[in-house]
Amino acid sequence: MPSWIRRLPKVELHVHLDGSLRMKTVQEWADTLPPQRRFPNRRALREAVIPSQRCTLEEYLQAFDVTVAMMQSYETLERAAFELCEDAAKENIIYLEIRFAPLLHTAGDLNPREVVLATLSGIERGHEATGIEANLILTALKQGSTEVSMEVAQLAAQFAKQGVVAIDLAGPERLYPPQIHREAVDLAKDSGLHVTIHAGESCCPEQIKAAVDLGAERIGHGVYLFQAPDTETRVVELGIPLETCPTSNLQISGFMNDYRDHPLKRYDELGIPVTINTDNRLMSQTDLTHEFEAIVGAFSFNENDVRRLIRNGVEASFAPEEVKQDLRHRLASVPS
Repeated sequence: MPSWIRRLPKVELHVHLDGSLRMKTVQEWADTLPPQRRFPNRRALREAVIPSQRCTLEEYLQAFDVTVAMMQSYETLERAAFELCEDAAKENIIYLEIRFAPLLHTAGDLNPREVVLATLSGIERGHEATGIEANLILTALKQGSTEVSMEVAQLAAQFAKQGVVAIDLAGPERLYPPQIHREAVDLAKDSGLHVTIHAGESCCPEQIKAAVDLGAERIGHGVYLFQAPDTETRVVELGIPLETCPTSNLQISGFMNDYRDHPLKRYDELGIPVTINTDNRLMSQTDLTHEFEAIVGAFSFNENDVRRLIRNGVEASFAPEEVKQDLRHRLASVPS
């Protein structure tokens, strides 16, 4: 695969902090788990955090029970954020939006505010070490109560313009419509925050309609959009970007046999701003360079196509305009 993919400056908008730990770090932290939660050997640990290549969304999400349990201190959160920034910078990612559910990390001594501060500290250390620009997206869980999603929105509002740029709704899709969290979404918007919502990842194209109705500025995944023609037309007309994650989508979609089955090419040809992301570097055993290599191989995209998809990411990002301008310049300054 051509080296120009790694050489190009890239942006990533959909990557989960607790899904992108280094395996080496997971192995180190596994020894700190309570005795009843420890694994008998490294193979068992690896199987617990790396789902099979074909699984359901619910099976995929089980791996987070392990990684979240390891990330319950200031030190682990700070290190996880730093290492993610470091890993991203090594493949020439120049801008990153990291998402996680902060309320899942308060089982130890941290309160929600300290959880966010620890993660922002890791991002700042990553910037100092590598120059990468990164922001945070705070996630509320669809299966959680409206009181909890409001708490996440209020927490995000405290850090608006201080490194937190948006809120997200994520989690199982069946039985958990995003519209029950409308109050939290409205609060985030009123606080000057952006909104992205996981929808149509493993099923349920009606969730994409609900996300659009809620005013989502981006859709996480949106794989099943083609099954809802009216909503697809609306997404085209509104120009709502999709945060596609080819390897993760192949892993859990249920209808793809290989990358060529991914509908991202259809969406791209319709004029929807498609962005390319990893989702979870650990669970899907990938990085952003591989994601681009996969779609180049599947769809015969050329360098101009890849640059266009990267520009989609720049324009769809929740970065301030001055940062976007710098990202545009840095991408354009690399010769073809």
